[in-house]
Amino acid sequence: MNGSPPAVWVTRPRTQARRLEAMLQARGFAPVAAPLLAIEPIEDEEQEAQVAAALDDYAWVFFVSRSAAELAVPRLRRYRAWPPGPPVMTVGEGSAASLRDLGFAEVVFPRQGADSEAVLALPECARAAVSGRRVLIVKGEGGRALLAQTLIERGALVDTWICYRRVQPRWTAEVLAPLRERRLAAMLLTSSEGVMNLPALVPAADWPLLVDVPAVAAHPRIAAAATTLGLRRVVTAAAPGDAGLMATLESLPAVQEGSR
Repeated sequence: MNGSPPAVWVTRPRTQARRLEAMLQARGFAPVAAPLLAIEPIEDEEQEAQVAAALDDYAWVFFVSRSAAELAVPRLRRYRAWPPGPPVMTVGEGSAASLRDLGFAEVVFPRQGADSEAVLALPECARAAVSGRRVLIVKGEGGRALLAQTLIERGALVDTWICYRRVQPRWTAEVLAPLRERRLAAMLLTSSEGVMNLPALVPAADWPLLVDVPAVAAHPRIAAAATTLGLRRVVTAAAPGDAGLMATLESLPAVQEGSR
């Protein structure tokens, strides 16, 4: 890379990317904000008030993402303190860190895996633990329905609060510059929905440059989506969370070569 730090696209929404960008900088990379999704809050004061009033009726509250936690908790605190209140659960270390930052000392999340399947394998989600109990899932529009469907099948009474939507962002020339100048060492992919926005964000003239850029996917589903688009150097992170992304990124031969 001609002595300059290897450039890495961070494709998370901007509000979720700060920790990962700091990790990259600390390890000698040059993070480039290249969000594949933007988060748009859905404001509904009536629903927020209803959720806040019913909060203590829930066995636990599940946040599907950092955005769900960071958008929903401050809104509910307009009506009541929390904690104290129901325990919280989420899908991965990044979302758990956001909840801890929001004042939740205890956060339940799977230590192995970072998807709905891993959450459903937790003891807290077993049939005996959820049958007849009320739970709340806080999420964005769309997404997988597996968690809610399975909990209902296990006898839980599931409420859902949709507090944001994901939209396609706009990229500036600065985002594309590392690709066009052939100094983009890798990209970190953290959403299969976001990956599908790549063809709309990368001009057709630049696409041939992109297909051979190493890509680290946070989950096999994300890797499969990237491969479907024709990206040729996609690997899945060896472990969940930002630490898994970083370890896999640093193990890439192209990145190791470029950092010399």
